[in-house]
Amino acid sequence: MSRTAETAESASTAAPGRIDAPTATRLAVLAGAAFVYVTFEVFPVGLITDIAADLHVTAGQVGLLISGYAVVAAVVTVPTVALAARVSRGTALMVSLGVLVVAEVLAAASTGFAMMAVSRVAAALTHGVLWSLIAPAAAALVPREHVGTATAAVFGGASLAAIVGSPGTTLIGGLIGWRATALVLAAATVAVTYALTWALRPRRSGSVRTEEAADAPAPAAEPAPAPVHAPALAEEGRVNWPAVLTLCGVAVVLVTAHFLSYTYFALIVTEVTGDSGAVVVLLAAFGVAGAAGTFLIGRHNDRAPQRAATVTMAAFAAGVGLLALAFVPAPRAVQYAVIAVAVAVWGGAFAAAGPVFQTAVMRLAAGDADRASSVYVTGFQIGIAAGSALGATLLGRSAAWLPAVSLVLAAVVLAVVFVRRPVPALS
Repeated sequence: MSRTAETAESASTAAPGRIDAPTATRLAVLAGAAFVYVTFEVFPVGLITDIAADLHVTAGQVGLLISGYAVVAAVVTVPTVALAARVSRGTALMVSLGVLVVAEVLAAASTGFAMMAVSRVAAALTHGVLWSLIAPAAAALVPREHVGTATAAVFGGASLAAIVGSPGTTLIGGLIGWRATALVLAAATVAVTYALTWALRPRRSGSVRTEEAADAPAPAAEPAPAPVHAPALAEEGRVNWPAVLTLCGVAVVLVTAHFLSYTYFALIVTEVTGDSGAVVVLLAAFGVAGAAGTFLIGRHNDRAPQRAATVTMAAFAAGVGLLALAFVPAPRAVQYAVIAVAVAVWGGAFAAAGPVFQTAVMRLAAGDADRASSVYVTGFQIGIAAGSALGATLLGRSAAWLPAVSLVLAAVVLAVVFVRRPVPALS
């Protein structure tokens, strides 16, 4: 029996009702890997003014560290994922985390902007490998009917980065400095890497073996009749590339809309509230809402993915719309209330969008989820780069332009999702 066939058979015989505790623990470790990677990716967001002052550059230039990271990740993701295909998923994930540790240490030791940029490039080189493999690895651990839940669980690590990682590094950075904070993050990454060596050890139970899950592609979805304007699920072993590329295009616009404002979160909050101390609180609120959004979307994404996508995009548009409204002159208490609600709705919706789109890509990709995921991750990075760079340009006019343009882009995404339905329906 082939490895793929054995994996599929094991998955089909697993208890369909729930995910067992050992598998849940392994999913948690994969989520931890997502946590440390996302935390470093958005590391400059809450510390943008501190880093700019220390490196003697502008806030806009520090913002470009995020867009530059994304550009590198977008360029190298497809070739690095192809290279990683020569080894097991587990090995590729371990190497990715090892490179991240090196990048974090380089950031802490940066003597100038150029060295800081090098640290970002180093992490970006394996960013796409981790994000292309982590969701398929999680999906291979569970029966097919729980793929959406497993994907949401892994993306919970990204949400946790928003809850604890970004506000945590901002808070710690204010206490011990951003350089020391980078070293703390490096220590956390080492701990996650060690945990991953345990999580990927072979085990035999009634479900998929961890060793095989790390190597094998995600379980394939069965073909299903497609409603009008909806892409068909891929047949066994085939990728519906037109549908995958359409979905990736929609994701690019969504991510551009998000990072256009999120990259300069600290500047937006400070301008609206007049209180830089509100940044940590609202970053935490953003993260908590993101965790709630990820949790809520899990089962709905397994049952009604098209509806989940539409509701998520509508909430995202509402969130950035409220963020734009927060700039309208009003009593300070009203502005605080508006931006707090905006951040919560925006954070919850964007976090939920991740598993919705990632799961859709895997369903469209059938037996080649790794390669399709690499294309999706490339599109995601293009969106980050475009959003951060466009935000740096608009910042010269006024921070109020950022959420306003995000709203326009969000409206375009909502219209496409509602009319064209790029997220496939289930049979």
